[in-house]
Amino acid sequence: MDNYLLSIVIVTWNTAQITLNCIKTINKFLKDKIDYEIIVVDNNSTDNTKKVLSKEKIKYIYNPKNSGFAKGNNIGVKQSQGKYIFFLNSDMEIIDDRLIEMLQYYQNNPSTGLIGPKFLNLDLTPQGSVFPPQTIFNAFKEFFLGINNSYSKYTPKTNKPLSVWSISGGAMLISKELFIKAGEWNEKYFMYFEDLDLCRSIRKLHKKIIYYPQFKVIHAHGQSGKNLASSQNQWRRLIPSSLKYHGFINHYLINSTIWLGQKFHSFFG
Repeated sequence: MDNYLLSIVIVTWNTAQITLNCIKTINKFLKDKIDYEIIVVDNNSTDNTKKVLSKEKIKYIYNPKNSGFAKGNNIGVKQSQGKYIFFLNSDMEIIDDRLIEMLQYYQNNPSTGLIGPKFLNLDLTPQGSVFPPQTIFNAFKEFFLGINNSYSKYTPKTNKPLSVWSISGGAMLISKELFIKAGEWNEKYFMYFEDLDLCRSIRKLHKKIIYYPQFKVIHAHGQSGKNLASSQNQWRRLIPSSLKYHGFINHYLINSTIWLGQKFHSFFG
């Protein structure tokens, strides 16, 4: 039985202070304004995460194995008591209480399946959080023809809610009922592409993906996963999940298109 209106699920791994900052911004802007709970799933951190978070009013779940982003979130949902779930990366900070408005929009628009805010960099400049369709043709348009926002993440130029193809999993809201109906996060992904996969599942249920720019979050991009690989090899983390999402042939066709397009422009540019 749901006891809260909203459950905020945060997966963390060796980001103690960053996660604490995230929690403090939630409580700063939402306390006494909405009925919510915060659930932190600790994916076997080896830092002082448990000690740092011990004084916070949260539901702390220690996972004895780093199971990845998708499974960590699913673990959190299974322990949640909210009617709606807001998935939030540990390296996020909210800057006002407009999450409440985004939730109200979701409640008042039953065609909406998933909804997410506008992302900001640390200097408050826009950060891409919306994906165009991830097709070979769109990769060709962007990397050969130079048509921006055809394939890479971008920020729509609007101040109103907008139906889009897919949004980043760093911050997204969904009803628990629909989340379960969609099959939850696909645990075959350890990290990356699970958001595209979930959005695909929502579209198959004939629900909309909504970008909601009135609510903004600051995203210290990459902080939650920076310890997984050196900066020179960060791109390699994408390959296993890309293969699972696109399939073998499309993965190599898309990435070959991107690579050849970049080489083409570096040679002729």
